[in-house]
Amino acid sequence: MFMIDYVTPDKAEGAVKAIYSIFPAEMPVPDPIQLFSASPRYLTKQMEIAGALMQDDAFESSLLAALRYIGASTACFGFCTEFNKGMLTSMGLTEEEINALASEPSKAFEEKDAALLSFVAKSISTPDAVNQADIDATRKAGWSDQHIFEATAYAAQMATLGIVFRTFAAK
Repeated sequence: MFMIDYVTPDKAEGAVKAIYSIFPAEMPVPDPIQLFSASPRYLTKQMEIAGALMQDDAFESSLLAALRYIGASTACFGFCTEFNKGMLTSMGLTEEEINALASEPSKAFEEKDAALLSFVAKSISTPDAVNQADIDATRKAGWSDQHIFEATAYAAQMATLGIVFRTFAAK
């Protein structure tokens, strides 16, 4: 599947096995996670970041999936776009709501979360267009600077995943 060595779930040991065990048995370990096993220390750090956000009460699982979806769909990363779309569908979002996440997140999310998703969508698609008023509006909706930064960085990581994935995918 990839042109460099990586660890498949059946051969996982140590830290990589522990990370793979996070995924339920009925859900295969996502391909990008397997690719990142080429560097167990990098995989560990990436999962620590994701884990920290998942433990933050401000970020519900549906909001995190929406952030990943916005990042992946903007970065043209098909695997993660479809994966997160599936997660959002399983969480009850409709096709119309998912398709509107970047432009009208209020169709699926409450005002506070919709404000953050709108900010992140703008940040990912047109970062040079973000201005102080955008940040102030997101703060006014109830988000701290830390959360605004983390949500933006989290979504932007989908571009990194996409680049790394496409670089090492078997062609």
